[in-house]
Amino acid sequence: MVLDPATLTVAFILLSSVLGTLLIFSWTLNRRLSALAWWGGAFWLIAVGIGWANLGKGPPGYAVLLLANALGILSYGAIYIGCRVFNGRPAVLLHGGAGVVVWACAFPFIYDSQGYRLILASGLTAAYAALSAWELGRHPLQPLASQRVAVVLLCGLAAFNLLRGMLGVSLTSVPWIDGFARRWSSEMALFLVVFGPTLAFMFLSMTKERLKFEYKQAAHVDDLTGIPNRRAFLQAASALLNRLNDRPASCLLFDLDNFKAINDRYGHAVGDRILGVFASTLSDHLPKGTFGRLGGEEFAAIVPTGARDAAMLAEKIRHAFAEAGKAALGTSEEVTVSIGCATIPRAMADDLLRRADEALYRAKESGRNAVVVA
Repeated sequence: MVLDPATLTVAFILLSSVLGTLLIFSWTLNRRLSALAWWGGAFWLIAVGIGWANLGKGPPGYAVLLLANALGILSYGAIYIGCRVFNGRPAVLLHGGAGVVVWACAFPFIYDSQGYRLILASGLTAAYAALSAWELGRHPLQPLASQRVAVVLLCGLAAFNLLRGMLGVSLTSVPWIDGFARRWSSEMALFLVVFGPTLAFMFLSMTKERLKFEYKQAAHVDDLTGIPNRRAFLQAASALLNRLNDRPASCLLFDLDNFKAINDRYGHAVGDRILGVFASTLSDHLPKGTFGRLGGEEFAAIVPTGARDAAMLAEKIRHAFAEAGKAALGTSEEVTVSIGCATIPRAMADDLLRRADEALYRAKESGRNAVVVA
């Protein structure tokens, strides 16, 4: 089968343009995902650069080779910046344009040598692809499966460009391999026609997975305190109780004392700070995933301990919060919490919470700032 370079060139340009437009359109639907705009721009840059260099009549001149290759290198720089932005890091334009500056400065000295041009262009694009892979692998905000696949693809792209640059030093005498050493060939076009959509798909998949992760987090994390909300706490508690079998479990139910008075006296901003302080106190004393905010000033925890250990743990939390809350207010006024404890073997989460609520009611009735065990 004979592959027509001109046909593949047109196919690649059209495909890159469509992919670039799709990525940019996806960005317009959610402007927070600005990485999509960088990646979409990268596909448009490579489409314009390849088209400019290969669709004209006759061999490209000095200016065309300089600018078309600069656009190709800049497209890799845009991919790298997009990876930085996707990881929540700043988009430093100097990083994305450094390769173009190197190319422009070196081009007058290597214009007459196709081998040197190939080595430099391939080295710069390989470096950007490797940096993009390093960025996505080293600084992920969340553990995304598609991001790990993108790292593999970018590593493969870096290796491909590096090997292609080596052909500028010495050819292999294998026709289909040496085809990659030419400025443009059927082999090169076919590779990009296959690789480009794959990479674009992974970029879209990464953003979709990121949004899904964020929506899931929003549904399970309390916005004010950053700890699990009622739904997440009950799910985690049920899973923990199922794993315990016949072993006892204890529920600690917390209610901040006189919280309305704190809000009225100091303002809601201070009240929110006190809620955050108590959430931090729980994080310091309880295993991750065992506690959460039920709503308002009420918190709960279910831990795999007996009644005595649960009461001791509750006392530690009560004392720690009293100190931290007083420091947060910056006054002599005390901030306290009442705690109800209940321990039941082979219990359901609702049963534990109900028994702990009875103990909490007695703690409130006895004067607050106390731990009562059911």
